[in-house]
Formats: sequence, C-alpha cells, structure tokens
Amino acid sequence: MSNQQTGPDSSVALLVADGYDMVLRSGHLVIRCLPYLAPSGLRRDGQLVLPVTVIEGVLTDATDHRIWFAGEEPRDENGGTLATLDPHDFGVGERAGFMMSFKPPSGAYASLHDKIRQYAHILRNAAWQIDPTVADTRNGSYQVVPDDLPLVYPDTNTTRAGLITLNNLFRGHTIAIVGVGGTGSYVLDQVAKTWVDRIILIDGDSLETHNAYRAPGAVAIDVLATQPNKAEYFAAEYGRMHSGITAHPVALTAETLHLLEGSTFVFLAAADAEARPVIMHWLRDRGVPFIDVGMSFREGEHGLTGMAKVSAYLPGDESPLPTAPSVPPGEDDYSSNIQLAELNALNAILAVIRWKRYLGFYATHEESNLTVYKLFSNEIRNGDLE
Repeated sequence: MSNQQTGPDSSVALLVADGYDMVLRSGHLVIRCLPYLAPSGLRRDGQLVLPVTVIEGVLTDATDHRIWFAGEEPRDENGGTLATLDPHDFGVGERAGFMMSFKPPSGAYASLHDKIRQYAHILRNAAWQIDPTVADTRNGSYQVVPDDLPLVYPDTNTTRAGLITLNNLFRGHTIAIVGVGGTGSYVLDQVAKTWVDRIILIDGDSLETHNAYRAPGAVAIDVLATQPNKAEYFAAEYGRMHSGITAHPVALTAETLHLLEGSTFVFLAAADAEARPVIMHWLRDRGVPFIDVGMSFREGEHGLTGMAKVSAYLPGDESPLPTAPSVPPGEDDYSSNIQLAELNALNAILAVIRWKRYLGFYATHEESNLTVYKLFSNEIRNGDLE
C-alpha cells in the first residue's frame, strides 16, 4: 500500500483536508471508520464504498447518486433503515451488503467531495443520537493499493457491477489461441476483456483483405498493404487493452508445440486441420483443457446452409479425439473465404461461454461438451449433430 499525491484531484484533496480516511483499491474508493447507528442501537464504525474510474490520478464517480455501505444495516435516529439489501463485491472476500440511495434535489451531486460528505453526514447524524461526541472524520489520509491486473486501463464494468469475486476466477490463467483468423480473432476479442494473466496468439499467416472482412474492428488499408502477420497484428491491437499478450508468428505444428507450454486453456481455431490430431493428443496427455471450433457451410438453392461447432475436451473426458478433418476436402464453401463474420463471431462466443462455464463464471445445470449451431433451422443444440 502506498500514499498517493492528491493533486490534481480536488475532490480527493478536499476529502483528505476534511479528515476522511480513504483507500483506493480494486476500482473502488473506500471511506473507512465512519460512525453509524447499528440495529442494536449501538454506535458502530462502517465503510462507504463507491465504484470509481481513475484516469491520470483523477477519480470519477462510476455510478449515479447511489453508494454502498459495508457494515451492519445502518439506521436513522428513529430506528428506520437508511439502506436496502444489495450486496456489492469490492475486493477479494470483501462485500458491501447494503446500498444507500439519497438523490439530491438537483438530481446529481456536484462533486465526489459533496457526495461522500453528504452520505457520511447521514450516517453520523444517527450516531449522534447516542454519542454526541461522535465525528465522521479523524485523520485525513488517502492510500492506493495497486492492483496487478494485466489491463492497460481500469475495468469499470466489473467494479460497477460488483463482480470482482467472479472475475478473479480468470486470474492465474494463460490462454492460448491457435489461429487468429475469422473465429480466433473474435475469441481474442472476448478473452482480452477478462482478467486472465496471459494470452498467447499463434498464427503463421499474413493478414490479408479477406481476413479483415471477417474479423472484429476495421483494419486500415495502409496496414493491409504491408500484410503483417496475424498474430503480431492482433497482439498489437488488443495490447492497447490487455498488457499480457504474446504473439508467435508461426504455424502450430508438431515441431512448435512447445509454444503451448504453460497454457491453462487452449482454443483451437486454425483453419488448417492437418495438425489438429497431434495438437489434441499433446494437450490431453498433459491434462490441458481445450476447445476446438469449426464451421462448415455450403451454398444451396436457397442460400448458404451449414453449421458452427464447438467441441470441448476437458480433464477427465475420455471421448475419442478426431483423427481427420470433420469436413471432407471440396465439400465446404467456407474455405473459399466467403464473408461470414457474424457466424465467426457466434462460433467464438459459444466457445468463450463454454470456457467461462468450465471456470465457474456462468452457472450451469447440465453441461454438454458439444454445442452445434444449425443455420438452416436456426437452432443451437447440445451434443447433437443430427
């Protein structure tokens, strides 16, 4: 924990001058040692918890007029409640159980300083009834607990939603994405927005025009003219958000399998399926869970038809591994680079959801290791290819 200069944030400077004891951690400003009236009628000390955005040392309220409270249910001087039950995680193992909502007449607080003082005074006024000597401030301080998230800027979505405990499920993981073409680039688009420690990209191909039309974002024409390696290009693009991305500009073969060392989960999204059986056996022998994604589409009388498939291979799964491509050569129009960005994205999303279920991020009742989307019938099925 370290002290941080309060300038140029005037609200923080004013709160310190007022005597508030504060700490910034996990995207939340926590105001500590605030007196309040507990349900027992006794004076206690609690904490106000506010999700914030921090840019260049300046704190901005990441919510509206609301704020959260950590402690017993706070009461007013008549014993009435000052808060509603609304749990909000603000750190590992730390939870504010209640939410306070007092909107000012103007509809919004003029500053962070005004908002904190108003809620602190509401709590203190009730505690005054049993202890007239109570004060809502003591010795002003502002401390910052640096986080070690591999993110370039704060994940305010997680802090506002109070999902820190769930997002910590991603910590300690290294995710490898083999192939960052149509589907693999969309897998990266999702994984880069999680708290995984590292992301490994493996792809030996160049980024060309047809890749740009079935990948997230918009590739600049001058970039296409240079035909950069796909893994290196996407590592640079998503490196603006996630700082733990490593690119390997080579194809994954039996000779380069060492690039997967240290991976805790692997997405196989390479278009070339020849090396997949070797890769799959290598991963299973080492107990590394992985997901194999693939699409098969062809043009029919009434338009394109086909399917997108997600196959999960998890520890303890004894299902046989494929020995050959699932679609015979010449029977799949997808390989001709027809533009199916929405289906690439869907294939990737289904794979990422399955991965998150495996980690426990999403609740599940009964899980299947095979998910198939059938275009003609517009159905998503589990464990069914027929």
